Amino acid sequence: MRLKHFVWSFPEALDSAMCDRIIELGLSKQKSKATVQNKEENYRESNVVWLNDKWIVEELIPYIYTANERAGWNFQWEPVESIQFTEYNKGGYYDWHRDSFEQPDDAGKIRKISVTINLNDDFEGGDMWFDNALEYNKTDPKKINKTKGGITVFPSHVWHKVDKVKKGTRYSLVFWFKGNQFV
Repeated sequence: MRLKHFVWSFPEALDSAMCDRIIELGLSKQKSKATVQNKEENYRESNVVWLNDKWIVEELIPYIYTANERAGWNFQWEPVESIQFTEYNKGGYYDWHRDSFEQPDDAGKIRKISVTINLNDDFEGGDMWFDNALEYNKTDPKKINKTKGGITVFPSHVWHKVDKVKKGTRYSLVFWFKGNQFV
């Protein structure tokens, strides 16, 4: 699917206090090693915690509506799945991937919109890249600014990755909105 805008960003959308509150919440929960369905073990190195805190989603919903409209996607979407708090320690990364799956879920839904929030910026490396051309056997990667509180919204089928963290720890929040399949 060719898109004029395949990423929509809101730099420094969340204030520092809210980011710190989310980090504190994520660190208070039991972490598990992140895995990727049907992928090799060396595809990703990070820890995750699943959050179900509605106040976080309520704060972010207006950004999703705005990005969906202004980017011209106008995707139909439904309430959010669980929220993933992700911790990338030194050496942590996530190779090129897409958030969408080949097949719809049992309810016939697919992931349509993905969201990532930078919760801190006191680390080195850990850059996030997007490349909508990979789908067409080309490449045109674009790096996204990693300022604390920055929100990035993108269609779930867009290729993206997180480079290795060289120093410090990178914290992010990720979630997905499902909807009916594209026709």
